[in-house]
Amino acid sequence: MVLNPELVRVDNRIIGDDPNEKRLFTVMRDEALRLPNFLDHYRQLGVQRFFIINNCSRDDTCDYVLAQPDCHLFNAASSFLAARAGVNWLNALLAVYGVGHWILYVDADELLVYPQCEDRKLSELCDWMDHGGYQGLYALMLDMYSNKPIANVKYARNDSMITACPWFDRHYSFVLRVSLPFTKKLFPEFEPIGGPRFRLCYPHQNTDQLWPRLVPKLRYRFNKLAKKLRLPCWRGEYPAMQAFKLPLIKWQAANRYITNHRTNFVRLAPITGAVLHFKYLQDFAQRVEAALQTKEHYDGSAEYNRYAELLAADPDLSFMYAGSHRYRDSLQLVELLLIKNDPEWMCSTTKAVA
Repeated sequence: MVLNPELVRVDNRIIGDDPNEKRLFTVMRDEALRLPNFLDHYRQLGVQRFFIINNCSRDDTCDYVLAQPDCHLFNAASSFLAARAGVNWLNALLAVYGVGHWILYVDADELLVYPQCEDRKLSELCDWMDHGGYQGLYALMLDMYSNKPIANVKYARNDSMITACPWFDRHYSFVLRVSLPFTKKLFPEFEPIGGPRFRLCYPHQNTDQLWPRLVPKLRYRFNKLAKKLRLPCWRGEYPAMQAFKLPLIKWQAANRYITNHRTNFVRLAPITGAVLHFKYLQDFAQRVEAALQTKEHYDGSAEYNRYAELLAADPDLSFMYAGSHRYRDSLQLVELLLIKNDPEWMCSTTKAVA
């Protein structure tokens, strides 16, 4: 199969065809700070091969990736926004190197955890899902932060991101995703509402009530039509934020990522995971400034405009609140009802080869 012409492969390592190989795919820019811990986390889970799409990094991301024997590097020099936040590149790479494999799709600031992941490898989870006929894992996007102001976080390369930012919000609601009348049923059906971004950036949307969750969808469709008709767009603080992800899929030729967070239909496992999200290290303000300059993110980087406003109003911005919890392990998230375990997974004794 021919690769997307926007992707230029940089390495020349052999890519085998072992269908049992667990493969990770990611799109990144300037992630040298997080890369060592990111790769170590997934190697420990049992990922055997990494496919990394680099979009115009200016740090030593590429040099670091090329020095890793289990990594393959593809350069994408075109627009991240025009590629639908990299989804077009991702789908193209998956069509060539993902079919028939259990694949992970996560960003460089995201660490997947699932029930009992501390002592049960990814291969065991995938074997269990294969046995049950499950094709994908649903995960909560759990924003992680420090108990210090963001500007005072001192994360060093090779450190643990969990150690640097071990806190998260306790309060989430899981509700049916809202769809407009006469539209087809949404997949996945449920979404979480909560977390520090909703709590501080968009408090009026931090609710399980219907109307505040429906407004972003109405705005999106209105603006899509307005652009076609060359009419004024609907302005306002109505981001289409999604606090879930489908990071683990048994990839087949018919599969597609529709957005960074959603695929076409797959049969989801009864257990769920969490993608621990480490956006708020000491480089956060710098990344906000870069996003505002490039406007390569959704809606002209509107979410980053809100971050900039918060940082300008409070240079010592911190996400801590009365409901902040310190991360312990995956079973803590089960106890807090943030992720789901399953009796069959808990009791299964099949030990897959890592």
